[in-house]
Amino acid sequence: MSDKSEKLEIKDFFRFTKDGKMKSATVTYSVTYAVLYLIVYGAAYYFLIDVLAPLTAGMPILLSDLIGAVVPAIVGALICLIPLKLFSDKKPAFFGYVWIAAFALMFLTAMVIMLKDDRDALSIFLRLFVIMVPAPLLLGGGSAWYMWKKSEIIEKTSEDYD
Repeated sequence: MSDKSEKLEIKDFFRFTKDGKMKSATVTYSVTYAVLYLIVYGAAYYFLIDVLAPLTAGMPILLSDLIGAVVPAIVGALICLIPLKLFSDKKPAFFGYVWIAAFALMFLTAMVIMLKDDRDALSIFLRLFVIMVPAPLLLGGGSAWYMWKKSEIIEKTSEDYD
């Protein structure tokens, strides 16, 4: 790689063109979606948990946790799925959820390793993790996957008629 034309620099990774042709920006867009989703879901949980806590105070803990997990996840998913209605390329939006799943798995692994000696803290973390992670991934990620696949079918059908 002594030839200057073959030498890659770090700034080349962030360019959207290579050899005059557009590179796929799916990875860049999907990571951006993941960060946006984390912010939206974090805000949904932050604002709605305080509203839902008094409403679920007399309920069994399992039902209270389920409501505390699902309601903010639905609100966050509705907000996060807006780009799927606005933009034609739905694949990066779905892969944003894949990135969140990967981040969550890495975070879970790290926290279990760090809290292995403190059982009380680990149980609190796992309870919060189960409340806050699966619902957004299942509701938002499942909806994004469905909308992406549906748009691909519509796209293929419209190509058949051209």
